[in-house]
Amino acid sequence: MSAIPESMESYDLAKMDREHAGQLNLLNDLKAAVRGGAPDDLVYALLNELVEHTNLHFLSEQLAMKLHAYEAYESHLLEHERLLGEVQNLMHSLATGTMADKHSLIEALRAWLIVHIQNADKALAEYLSTRTAQPSQ
Repeated sequence: MSAIPESMESYDLAKMDREHAGQLNLLNDLKAAVRGGAPDDLVYALLNELVEHTNLHFLSEQLAMKLHAYEAYESHLLEHERLLGEVQNLMHSLATGTMADKHSLIEALRAWLIVHIQNADKALAEYLSTRTAQPSQ
């Protein structure tokens, strides 16, 4: 019998894809709000929603990595921490930066997220799909 509770044995890769799509949609909404000169309270609300969504997504991934003994856990975790640091920079930039600063930081964040999804998260998804496809012992 597996040491992992049955409800946690299969990681929902489709859910991971939906979470990634949600992150990108929130970033696009944030970019549009900044570009359109939206009021600060709307921009901050979008940014806070992005932070909450991202934190939940990262926790979900980190739990799956631990439960399935993912070898690249530490490096993946460092990438998550780096992104959260960039989000903090974005929060500061929104309060104090120029419009160009805001746009460039949002674009950098979006580019980083896409690379992370296409590389680190793809590798994680492939690993999890092989681990969760195995029958329970």
